[in-house]
Amino acid sequence: MPGGATWFGARSPSARTRAGIAVAVLAGLIFGLLPAAAQQPPVGRSYINPFPNGDRYRVVVLGDSLGQGLWEGLYRAFDEDKTLDFINHTKPGTGFSRTTTEAWDKELDGILKADTYQIAVVMFGGFPYQDIRSGKERLKVGTDAWRETFGKRVEAFIKKLRAANIAVYWVGLPIMRSGEQNEQAEALNDVFREKAFINGAKFVETWTGFTDDAGRYSAYGPDMTGQVKRLRANDGVHLTMRGYLKLAHFVEKQLRPDLTAAKRERNIPLAGNEDEQAKLMGRGFETPGGSEQAAAGAGDEPAELQQSDIGEVSVVRPAIDQTLQAAQSLAPQGGSATGPEAEMITSELANGLTAVATVSSLTDPSLASSRPRLPLAQRPYYRVLIKGEQPKPKEGRGDDFTWPPS
Repeated sequence: MPGGATWFGARSPSARTRAGIAVAVLAGLIFGLLPAAAQQPPVGRSYINPFPNGDRYRVVVLGDSLGQGLWEGLYRAFDEDKTLDFINHTKPGTGFSRTTTEAWDKELDGILKADTYQIAVVMFGGFPYQDIRSGKERLKVGTDAWRETFGKRVEAFIKKLRAANIAVYWVGLPIMRSGEQNEQAEALNDVFREKAFINGAKFVETWTGFTDDAGRYSAYGPDMTGQVKRLRANDGVHLTMRGYLKLAHFVEKQLRPDLTAAKRERNIPLAGNEDEQAKLMGRGFETPGGSEQAAAGAGDEPAELQQSDIGEVSVVRPAIDQTLQAAQSLAPQGGSATGPEAEMITSELANGLTAVATVSSLTDPSLASSRPRLPLAQRPYYRVLIKGEQPKPKEGRGDDFTWPPS
């Protein structure tokens, strides 16, 4: 029999054995080439350590002058959250281009040795971008040689944090005013984004959060109250305090869901039946028939033979208005990536409950009623909530204060 037929023959046990070995070797080669940190974590595990000391998360903020400004925005943005402590370990005027005693590999070793942290927020890019000296050669920012050398330093930095079981959030640079600095910032973001993905860190995009409607640099923009204010400093690189608060909001959007997932994993189910758990948690509830009916269901009869006394149940659903139906019809089916991203807003309630709401442009009536669709900058929710404009009062509407009333 020809060699090819023998290899794939279905009747020969040795052929099946050889085929199985080949598949196993091929799978080992494929998965062995992938970085361990880039592989997906086990299902059900939160990105952040769910068991911090004293139920308080220590967040270390690392970086240069931009990182220092971000720290000032972060501790103000999370001022009411008593479960987070933000520790500033930024050093303005430093980075990954120098090879002096300020190199961050030695600095980071001392920080991790002196204390324990569960979360790290990192931002570099405020110092004037420098070429890297490699012997007598100068590696220009953006070149392949610079990218390789700079990337190795960034990667080593992330690996040290991840090896300490720290959740890493690397904050990308916003758009810059100078054309040259803009190109360099894009090159830095490319390296930060790639190394974060490969080594198990999360990259926080901020670029478009500080552009105008045309995607260009703008020193002004909507702040966290929705009012148009100055967000950038005079140098076109750093930010004002309002800008740093907005920068912190981008971090919060990724940090909050991960904290919620860690808290959910920390809530281990209690032993005992539902009545016992309800009493222990302080959320007592009663079912029809009381505990007698609950005891009756715990008999020795197999579950598949037990009969239920529950009758027919009718579910009444609230009516959905035409505007919402029309908006839903415009939404991409199957969770398409082309649809607008909804922003999740969470709020901690009593008894360990969490209220969750989402805000999306799909709730804008102009999407359903306008033909053609209005541009993003002209839609009501964007003009009011993002740009901070005050809409013109409409006769008979709630904001119509003319006298006498119409």
